[in-house]
Amino acid sequence: MTLLAGSNTVRGIINDELDVEIALKIGKTIGLTYGSPVAVAMDGRPSNIMLKSALVAGIMSVGCDVMDLGIVPTPLMQYHMVHNPDIKAGVNITATFAGQQINGFRVLKAGGIEDPIFDEITMDSIMAQNKQVPAMEVGRIYKVADIAESYIDHVISKVDAEAIRQANLRVCVDCRNVAVAKIISGLLMKLSVDRLTIGGDSSVMDRERMIKLGDIVKSQNLNLGIAIEMDADHCLFVSEDGRPVQGDKSFAIFAKNMLAENKGKVVMPINSSTLMEDVVNENGGLVIFCTIGEQTVVRKVKENVAVFGGDIFGCTVIPSEIQTCDSILAMAKMLEIVVKEGPMSKLVEPFPTYCISRGSFECPEEEINGILDRFKAEHEGERMELVDGIKVFNDKGWILVRHSNVKGVIKLYAQSDSYETSDTWIRETIENLSNLTLTHRSDPADRSVKVSVRASPPIMAVGDSSFAGTGWPVHPCEVY
Repeated sequence: MTLLAGSNTVRGIINDELDVEIALKIGKTIGLTYGSPVAVAMDGRPSNIMLKSALVAGIMSVGCDVMDLGIVPTPLMQYHMVHNPDIKAGVNITATFAGQQINGFRVLKAGGIEDPIFDEITMDSIMAQNKQVPAMEVGRIYKVADIAESYIDHVISKVDAEAIRQANLRVCVDCRNVAVAKIISGLLMKLSVDRLTIGGDSSVMDRERMIKLGDIVKSQNLNLGIAIEMDADHCLFVSEDGRPVQGDKSFAIFAKNMLAENKGKVVMPINSSTLMEDVVNENGGLVIFCTIGEQTVVRKVKENVAVFGGDIFGCTVIPSEIQTCDSILAMAKMLEIVVKEGPMSKLVEPFPTYCISRGSFECPEEEINGILDRFKAEHEGERMELVDGIKVFNDKGWILVRHSNVKGVIKLYAQSDSYETSDTWIRETIENLSNLTLTHRSDPADRSVKVSVRASPPIMAVGDSSFAGTGWPVHPCEVY
């Protein structure tokens, strides 16, 4: 992995790709770009204090004050910024669903809005930043405490709290951030929900984590299991019978509910399953496809005044005064849905299961556009979506080929009714793409390509560390 910088985030392996020198320079750049004050928060990763110290030093060195929010998730930070419009920018030190060895910075502008600063300012210019102010003009740092209570009340105001209170629900929440766990505990207490909270070292919402959560839900006869990632912007669910629910099916539950309340547009990335598209169409909604990435989903929900947005990985955008993927609000909304419409096993029962596999293919960066053009030409006359790469549909599913955010990489997604079929489509398409590439190489020795194919987990888990080989190990746990 190399340091990834794009849109409003920068991320890398600690003390390898991302260190205190880079954090200091990013702090300077943010202070000079946005002005004072700058809110700073973090999740619970071991490297956060180190990065925070350097980031804050950089911000203060250019004369900007820092509002230290402590350990809070991004949705809460955004809520605080909405209600404190004098804050010019916010930086949360988090790598969301990435492993503990990775960390990064997530930047917001005034109003808690995701700002694509790293699309506009290169890392080279950031590292060249050496400006600092005289001693008496150095910024100050202010501790901000107890910001969770008003956010909890905000979440409660968005659901039928009384119906939830009367239901006597019992749930288990798997949360790997102590600050998020505290907020959830306070929320569930106010909703009179009996809760069991578990944690662990891994920040990845993988298959094994979901199976463990399901075992607890089933053995304790609980109503629901909820897995929330460290920055509280993705969540996945487990039904009352202990079976993990695929991300596209939880999306479908939300979309159906939101469209029953208000007909309108629903935003989803181009790699969304057919189920997601069908549920929106069948319930009177209008599908708006967007490029892959939660920040794009959030932005398109706002631009289109959509009633809902989300993806297959547990990003859920429920419009409110803050526009973000908020898994805490999503959890509260799902509690309301379960109370009013029945147990989750019943809610997902009508939904078909689609199998999505993923793959990647490395080739020279300068050849990628030509390869995609030739791939498109080969499928002329077939149904296509060109929102992000080339998505080609057939009577058994679809395949998506797109330029990765990583240079020199083409990413592929394929959906069918079985992982065997979708894996095969990925492999055959990669072979075709490699032939398209090789026909333009003069050196016969330069004919090696790096390929990886992997079946997406049946629960559409967030993060890559859970993938072992080309598919998922067999496990006795059934999955919705």
